[in-house]
Amino acid sequence: DLKCLVAYSSVGHMSLVMLGCLSNISMGVKGALFIMVGHGLCSSGMFSLVNVFYNHSGYRNLYMNKGFLMKSPVLCLVGFLLCSSNMAAPPSLNLFGEVLMFVCSYLISFCFLVLLMVMTIISAVYSLHLYTTTCHGKSSEAKVSLETVSYSAVFVLLVHWIPLNFIFLFIP
Repeated sequence: DLKCLVAYSSVGHMSLVMLGCLSNISMGVKGALFIMVGHGLCSSGMFSLVNVFYNHSGYRNLYMNKGFLMKSPVLCLVGFLLCSSNMAAPPSLNLFGEVLMFVCSYLISFCFLVLLMVMTIISAVYSLHLYTTTCHGKSSEAKVSLETVSYSAVFVLLVHWIPLNFIFLFIP
């Protein structure tokens, strides 16, 4: 299920927030704040992307939503941008938050750092799997009508992605 995959990635981000808030270190709290804002923008964008896939295929199943790259390259490009931001790729706000969380977890305990690395990798794998499965591969037999992907759907996705990646310009 596409929504479950996005939700599992959200659980990973929120566990980072818990670590930052409970660390009682100012760097951890700042990192948690960055991750919360970044997660709010990124997750809502990813859920919007999943909704666009659902509206055009009629299925929420991950394996029934394949091959969208051939049908709508613009949608897959914006989907890739959102998935890469969810994986904390530069210059997303999630990257700033995760770097602060890595330093904070190292200050607490090396064991927390190792656990944080594993959680980050698993969360990135979820996002990468979502993108590669939906956009690549042979198109499924599902009814897919992506010839009519509206510009408003792409605009909504970009409205999530642009602040997520350029808000760092306003961080003092």
